[in-house]
Amino acid sequence: MTGRPQGMTTPHTWSLATRLTIWYACSAFALILMTTVSLYHSLVRNLNREEDLFLADRVQDVRDLLKDQPENPVALSEEVAANSRYVQVYVRVLTERGQTLVETPGMDQLLAPSSFPQPVSADADPGSGTDMMPRHGQSFRGLAVGPAGHDARVIQAALSQAKKQGVLTKYRKRLWRVLGIALFACALIGDQIARRGIRPVWEISQAVQRVRSTTLHERIPITRLPDELLALATIFNDMLARLEDSFTRLSQFSANIAHELRTPVNNLRGMTEVALRSARSPEEYRDTLGSCLEECVRLSRLIESLLFLARTEQARLPIQQEPLNIVEELRTVHEFYEAVAAEAGVTLILRAQRGLVTSLDRPLFQRAVGNLVTNAIAHTPKGGAVTLSAAKTPDGICVEVLDTGCGIPSEQLPHVFDRFYQVHPVGVSVESKGMGLGLAIVKNIVTLHGGSTTIASEIGQGTRVTMLFPASPL
Repeated sequence: MTGRPQGMTTPHTWSLATRLTIWYACSAFALILMTTVSLYHSLVRNLNREEDLFLADRVQDVRDLLKDQPENPVALSEEVAANSRYVQVYVRVLTERGQTLVETPGMDQLLAPSSFPQPVSADADPGSGTDMMPRHGQSFRGLAVGPAGHDARVIQAALSQAKKQGVLTKYRKRLWRVLGIALFACALIGDQIARRGIRPVWEISQAVQRVRSTTLHERIPITRLPDELLALATIFNDMLARLEDSFTRLSQFSANIAHELRTPVNNLRGMTEVALRSARSPEEYRDTLGSCLEECVRLSRLIESLLFLARTEQARLPIQQEPLNIVEELRTVHEFYEAVAAEAGVTLILRAQRGLVTSLDRPLFQRAVGNLVTNAIAHTPKGGAVTLSAAKTPDGICVEVLDTGCGIPSEQLPHVFDRFYQVHPVGVSVESKGMGLGLAIVKNIVTLHGGSTTIASEIGQGTRVTMLFPASPL
């Protein structure tokens, strides 16, 4: 019925448009059929009712004549023999012994007295007539009315249904033609309705089929979509937005890797070319090799950090958790970085509640805290302070690293956990040899433990990084 995206075939099932067409057509035709049958039966009942009233009036005319002129057989015969030009009526008057007193000429050959139903009382409502089918095949509508008062005679009246059957036969033929046309119209209209109804689905499939790595910016139009498809289109658009963001990050990540690798590689190449250009003294060669070693260490750290990030971004990466005393772990980190902080002219402070124990991966936890302390020392001027703290909250164990450094501009805060992103405070000169991977590693480590990482900062006041770990039952 409607077009399908290429490559999508359903050889053993009907399309949704075909199913909708069949349902629409069958439902509409069933409604028309029930209405038509109901109207037909209503017409038949009305015709029967009119015949019954006509027969009751005919019987009443004969009874009135018998009452007014009981000794006038000629008038009775004329009344019984009278017929309408449009319909044939037969009337018979029986004596109390069942003998025929008078009847319409030819009635004895068509309708025997015994073919009529039992007579009803003349004082009561004659009710409905009865359809009669004598042996000769003609159809009649018959009515019999019994004695009235001292008059014991029975009056039988019958009405030929040939004319009515002819009318009903023509009516049925017309109904069949109308039903045939209605079935065709229902199928045609149902197909148009199905096409219009399925068009939004087809448009969504076409839009999704056009998605490529270069067209991730396109979105499915949702302005005229029905409510049933609005949620589906919104989900697709959200998925495209996430894919676009992922591709953008991947492209930026590749560019950042190339940039970070290019600098040490160029340094190594330059120093090697200089060393090979002319003979050098042993001291000069030693200096050159030392510089090469520094660049190699930098490359090694970069590669190790990238591999570590790749591993931590795997949701199923197993971590070796064990019960840790948070205060003891922070004290270990404090002792390790205390000399580095003193050399930078920064005071390293430890403040933590006692008795904080939860299940964590020791190397990963120490690496996360170490990265935060390293960043804090690097961005804190001489005379400043870096504070390590830990406390228990209703949500878990909260570990914070607070510095009194230069701070981070608010527009840069949403990006500080991105890989290779380096903070550049406005109007502040900070020398940093970092690669922009430290905070990304911290966030991944905390996420692996089921926690969350937040950051808050003010220019000239300092930065606070908070790691929230779940309090595991021990």
